[in-house]
Formats: sequence, C-alpha cells, structure tokens
Amino acid sequence: MTASAWAARQGVAVRIAGRADAKALGFFLTSAWKEVGPGALGFTGATDDAIREISTEEFLTRRIASDRVKILVAEVEGSIVGFAGLRTEGPQTVELSGIVVLRSASGAGIGTRLIRKSFALAERLGFKTMTVRTEIFNQRAIAFYRKNGFTETARETEKVGRTRVTVQVLRKMLGRTRR
Repeated sequence: MTASAWAARQGVAVRIAGRADAKALGFFLTSAWKEVGPGALGFTGATDDAIREISTEEFLTRRIASDRVKILVAEVEGSIVGFAGLRTEGPQTVELSGIVVLRSASGAGIGTRLIRKSFALAERLGFKTMTVRTEIFNQRAIAFYRKNGFTETARETEKVGRTRVTVQVLRKMLGRTRR
C-alpha cells in the first residue's frame, strides 16, 4: 500500500494542539528523533540532550500556552504522526518554525495537510506573511516550500548549539488572492 493510500485509509486529522497534548507531543518528538537521529535534515545541531529538553511535558505545556506560538498536530487513530509550529515574528508576520512527520508516515501527504492548515490558521489570526527557514542543503524541504508558494528571500547563518548553520529564508504572502 502506498503512503498516500495509507493516509487516506487511516483518516489523518489535523488540529491545533492543546495543553492536554503536551505528553503525546513529547513522545512524538522523541520518536521522530529516534527514527532519524542527529544527521537528519531539520535537526542540524540538535543533540540528545536538546531533544530531551524540548520534548518534556513542562516545556511543551509552556510552548502550547504561549500567545506567540501555535502548534498543529496531525493524528492517525489518536496518535500524533506529524506537527507544525507557528511563531509570531511581528504584527503581520508569522514563522513556520517547523514541520516534522514521522518517517514511517512520510510520503502520505501529511506535510501538505499541515502546511495548508498552517496557512489557514495564520490567515485567520490576521497574518499577511509567513516565513520559513531551512538548511541550505535541505533541497527536499526547499522544493516542498516552493511548491507551496514560498519564494527564497535571503540566506542567514544561525548558531544552533555549537554548530553554525546556513539557512535559506523563504517567504509567502498569505491571503486568498495570492494563492
């Protein structure tokens, strides 16, 4: 069975995470990390210690409760298989701070569902622009973002732990007339 057939058969639901999701979201992040490890795209500079910290129920409860952050989760049969994070950058700009899908569920359209829900949520909250940053060598992610209406705007160097990472910044104008 193809991944997209699997997703359709399983009934993927995407929704905004609430405080009660913190423990399950932590389990998801730990599972995603274990599937791909420190060399994975999107995890540049991450360590086991960093993943342990950001996957704690306390950390995630604070994140979910923040007015500046919205987390979307994709679920299959009550289990989280993907997430997207949105973080306010300014009065009209929101950053897509990450999309992660379990490797075992990748290729099923879950990332596309998450990004579309992210656009809709950002528009509903009144944002006009969405940005995203990804490693310059992550051509798969850059192609995904281009396919979803983002354009490349700049390159920046960020420090992640002890690692310096060059990232591609992409931007998308939100709104029904710009899609």
